[in-house]
Amino acid sequence: MDGKNKYIELFNNIIRGTPVSFNEVLLPTISEYLTEINYENSNKTINLIRQNPQLAQQFISDLIEYYCRKHTILRLQQRPNLNSINVNFKTILYYE
Repeated sequence: MDGKNKYIELFNNIIRGTPVSFNEVLLPTISEYLTEINYENSNKTINLIRQNPQLAQQFISDLIEYYCRKHTILRLQQRPNLNSINVNFKTILYYE
């Protein structure tokens, strides 16, 4: 599976609530992301996330935005309530 499809599958699993392997998928993806953006102390941050997996959640939205831009991944969104003034869109699918 190429990089773009790997991210599409990961992002769709995240929004669907499908379990994703923390050690085999999520942690390496976060590590790769932190390395690519030259995050200060990325090794220490990864070790901290490894010890406290709930901290991974803090990086997910930025990681998704970064890889969607990098690989030109599109998203299908819907507005929850068409009569609402609130324009909060919900992503329902990532695709090529």
